[in-house]
Amino acid sequence: MLLTIQEVNIVLEYHFYHSGADFAERCRTLIAFVEGSLYDALSRAKIYPKIVYYYLRERFSEQGGRFTDGLGECLELCNRAVEMLRDTGRAYFLLELLEMRIEIVKRMGDDSGDARTLLRESTELAELLKELYAEYGLTAYMQDCAYLYQQRWVFYIGDVLRIRRKMFGMTQEELCGLDCSVKSLRRTEKKEADMQHEAVSVLLRRLGLSKEFQRARLASNDREGLRLMEALSVSCNNFEPEQMRIILNQMKEKVSNEIPENQQYFMDAEAWMDWLSNKITKEEFARKEEEALWCTLKVNDLYDMDEVYLTEMEMMCIRQRIRMLSDVDKRKCIDFLIRFFENYNKRNILSDFIAMYECVVTCIICELGNLKEHQHSTDLAKKILKECLKCRRVWGIDEYLYEISWNKDEKMTESLEQCILFSHFCNRTFYEEFYLKKLYQS
Repeated sequence: MLLTIQEVNIVLEYHFYHSGADFAERCRTLIAFVEGSLYDALSRAKIYPKIVYYYLRERFSEQGGRFTDGLGECLELCNRAVEMLRDTGRAYFLLELLEMRIEIVKRMGDDSGDARTLLRESTELAELLKELYAEYGLTAYMQDCAYLYQQRWVFYIGDVLRIRRKMFGMTQEELCGLDCSVKSLRRTEKKEADMQHEAVSVLLRRLGLSKEFQRARLASNDREGLRLMEALSVSCNNFEPEQMRIILNQMKEKVSNEIPENQQYFMDAEAWMDWLSNKITKEEFARKEEEALWCTLKVNDLYDMDEVYLTEMEMMCIRQRIRMLSDVDKRKCIDFLIRFFENYNKRNILSDFIAMYECVVTCIICELGNLKEHQHSTDLAKKILKECLKCRRVWGIDEYLYEISWNKDEKMTESLEQCILFSHFCNRTFYEEFYLKKLYQS
C-alpha cells in the first residue's frame, strides 16, 4: 500500500485506542512498513520515532513494568529512531526515546565502555533538553502535538501574484499581456477565484518564479540531482569547498542550467566555494551574490519595500551578501529581513516559516554581534531558539546558545559544553571541533 505519513499516523492512533494485547505487534507491522517505504528522510523521521516510542512504551508496560525480554531488539529500534532524528536535525519524541534508551541500557546491565558512553550522552542530552524547554516555558514532551499536520511555507497564489507584480512595478494589464484575462487575474488577487494552471505558470515565470514557487531552491524532477543537492548542503555546512565543487559538477550533469532558478543556485554555490577557497575578495563575493539574485529578481529599491515575496533561494542570496557588505549596507539588509519576518510574527504564524527564518536569522544574529549590537543579537537568538524548540528543530540550537553566551562576554565553559552536546548530536563536525577548541582555550 502507498500511504502518507499522516495516514500512517491515523492507523497508529486507531490501533492504540482500539487494539488490545496485540498493539505491540501492530506497531511492529507499522515499523516494518515505514522501514520499507519510499519516504524521504524527513518524512520518515516524522513518524518512525513516534511508532517506535509507542512500541517501546507498550513493551515496558508488560509484566507490570518488569519487562526484560528482547531488550537488545528494543535498544536497536530506539537507536535507529534516534539516528533518524540526528540525520534530520529534528526532536520528534526525542526526549521520550532518550529516556527509554537510558532505561533499556540500565536494565541490560551492560558495563562496557560503549554502553557507559551511550548512557552518559543520552542522560546529558535529555537533561539539557528538559532544562531548555523549561527555561523557555515550553512542554518538553510531545503529548498532544499536531506537528504532522502543520503546513510550512505555504502562500495563496493570488497573494504571490499581487505582491510580486507590485515588486516588479507592473500593472495587471502588463503582467497578463495576451496570455490570460485581466479579469481573471484581478479576481485571483482578490481571492474571489483561482486561475487555470497554465496561465498561472506563465505569469509566475514573468515574475521570476517557477511553478514550484513555494519552496524550491532547485527546479528539477531528477531524484539524483535532488539527492546531490542534499549532499552539497552537508558539505557546505561543514565548510568543505573541494567536496562541494565535486558534487556541484555532478549536479550540473543532472540538472538544467538554462532555468533561472537553477542558474541562481549554481552561482550562489560557486561564489561560496570561491570564498572558502580564498579565490575572491569580500567585494567580489557580494557582487556575485547580487548577480545571482538578479537571475530571478530584477527589481530596484528592494530593501526599501515593506511587502515582498521572496523565494528561499533569493533569501539565501541576500543572506550571503550581508556577510561581506559595509556596515551601512549590512544594516540596511538586516533591517529589511527583520521587517520581512516581523510581518509573519505579528500574525502569529512565524512557526509556519521556521526553516527560512532559522537560516536567515542565524546569520543576522552573528552580524549584529559583530556590529556591537549585543542586546539586539541576544534578543533575536532567544526568539529563534524558542521557535526552534517549539517546532522540534535542534539543528542550529548550538549556534544560538553560543551567540547568547558570547554576547554576554562572560566565561563560556558551560555554554560551550551545551553547544558541543547539540553539535555532536546533529553531526555538525565543523562546529563541534570549533566549540571543543574554544573550550580548551577557556
